This record gives sequence, structure tokens and C-alpha cells, in this order.
Amino acid sequence: MPQQPPCPYFGRCGGCALQNSTYEEQLDQKQAVIDQLFPDAQRIIGSKNQFFYRNRMDYAFGPDFSLGLRDKNRGVINIERCLLMSESSNELFAQLRGYARDKGLAAYRSGIMRHAVLREAKNLKSTVFNILTSSEGELPLLDLWERFSHRVQGVVWSINLSPADRSYGDIKQVCGQDYYEEELAGLRFKIPVQSFFQTNIVGAEQIIATVKEFLEPAATDKIYDLYSGTGSIGLSLANQVKAVVGIEENEPATRLSLDNAALNKINNYSVLVGRAENVLKTHDLQADKVVVDPPRPGIHRRVLQKLGEAGPRTIVYVACNPQTQKNDVGILAEYGYKISRCQPIDMFPQTPHIENILQLQK
Repeated sequence: MPQQPPCPYFGRCGGCALQNSTYEEQLDQKQAVIDQLFPDAQRIIGSKNQFFYRNRMDYAFGPDFSLGLRDKNRGVINIERCLLMSESSNELFAQLRGYARDKGLAAYRSGIMRHAVLREAKNLKSTVFNILTSSEGELPLLDLWERFSHRVQGVVWSINLSPADRSYGDIKQVCGQDYYEEELAGLRFKIPVQSFFQTNIVGAEQIIATVKEFLEPAATDKIYDLYSGTGSIGLSLANQVKAVVGIEENEPATRLSLDNAALNKINNYSVLVGRAENVLKTHDLQADKVVVDPPRPGIHRRVLQKLGEAGPRTIVYVACNPQTQKNDVGILAEYGYKISRCQPIDMFPQTPHIENILQLQK
């Protein structure tokens, strides 16, 4: 039964499409999606935090010194309090909005202000701002840093030269740190302000715990981590196995994963840089077990072929798109793989998104 959404922006902002349902109803809806794709799925694991769980928010500057998310018509909703990020983050955005008004820093195109991205650790005290502008004026960064330095560990000024409405650009100047730090699954991570990292840390820890349970790592295992990103999954496995090899096409992400391996004194982790389908043309996938965590389009067909031919005993498939996961599993079935376990996880309450983890075995 529909409920009154607690957020006053519901219906205008598209970020929380399920907020008019109770949380149990949301979980039931997501379970129904997974059950249709994978009939033997376990019950979805709900989120510990149904609100205030996001550690990143990308806001756009708009007319009349508004600052918030875009509506369906690409206008800016002036969001004074978002229920998905912490109250501290909401306060910081409110202060930034007031600062822009006080200084007359108008939104692009009448002014230079384009986006503000806030990255906030949940397990440590570490917060950084990335302010994105056009190249047509000066941001008073030192003055801005003086205003915010008691609340955040860094403010970064980046230039977006593209006409596209995107919240990243070339870094021009930094006050304080250009990264924040977080703890995840017992490891410490250093995350540059424009790097990807899991948005829901508690949910990410649940994913890692489930991957470990499904993978059953042993001290003699060599594990490949395909689409390894910044290494959060692979690094969390390293202390339980002989070696972990990541494969990742994003070079900055691979450098970050190696930096974080060194930060945590992990010396049995390495990365192969390149698209998985290209790396596996020349690299034999000789692994006991494999973890795959691909982007929404799923696993490239040539990668599925290489996985099938290599025949690791266990494949653990982490998916943000269960539909493409279903299609990929159909191809792996041709090589003798069957689903042993299926565990959906709710990483993003109030939204339709579902993470799903499969254990595939020969």
C-alpha cells in the first residue's frame, strides 16, 4: 500500500522512485524481480540504513543560486535536505549555496559555477569537496577553503571544458587534500576526489562478505578479479589466498588499487591493465576461482568464452544489472556452469536498483 513519501521533492527528483512504498514492500518488489530471473534465489538482504547511506552526492548549480539535483526537464531543484546523505553533508551544501550567493558566483552559463561533488567517509572523519566551474572566470578557492577548512579535509577546483552536463573535469587547484580516506572490510582506502568508489559502504561490506562466503577462498588459491576497479573486492580477499590478479581497463583505477595494496601492506595483489576481452587474448586465465563485477552491459562475449574454456572451479558473479547477468549465465551454462547460490542485496534503498551475487560451479 502506498505511503506518504518523507521527502518533499518526491516526484520532482527522480532519485528515490520507491519512496512512496514501505521498506518491506520495496524489498518484496526487488525480490519479485530476482525470483523471475533466478527462481531459487535466497531472500534479499535489506540495507541496515534505509536513509542517509550515500557517501557521494553530485549537485548542479542553477538559477538564483540554487544547488541540487536536476528534474525531468533538466532544471535544478534547490534541495535543502536530501534524505540519502548525512545531515552533515546537507549542512555543507547549504553553506556552499550561501557562499555562492554571498560572493555572487552565478551558475553556468550566466556565471561559472557548474557542479559541486561531496565525498564523505562513513567509517572515518574524512570529507572533500570538488567544485567544478567553466574556464571563463576565477573561483576564489583560497577564500572558500578558509570558510570550509574546519569542516572538510580538502577543497578541489576542477574545470569542465565540455558542454556536457557532467560532474568531473581537469583539476586546476587544490587546498588541503585531493582525496578522502575510508575503511572498508577492515582495509583502509585512499580515494582521489574524482575516482569511483562504492556509494554505500555498509552495503559494500555486505557484498564483500557474500563474495567471500560464495568464493570459499583457500590459502592455495590463485584468484582473478575481472573488472576489478579500485580493487575493493580483490584486496579484501588477498590475505586469505595465494594471489589475486585484477583485470581493469581504467588505468587510474588500477594505479589506485596498487596504491591501496601498498597502504595495507598487501604484496600478493597485481593488476593487468586493459579491457578484459583484450587482456585475455594473450593471457591464460589459469585460476582456481574467479570473481567478476562487470558494468551494467554485462560481461563481453569473448570474456565469457575465455572463462568457459579456462574452467575455474567457481565463478562468483556480482551484478548491478541482474537481467544482463541472466543472459551471461545462459552462455556460461554452455560450458557446464550451474547456479549454486543466488543472493540479492539491497544496496540502494528507495530506488529500484538491485545488486545480485551468484555462485556458479562446474
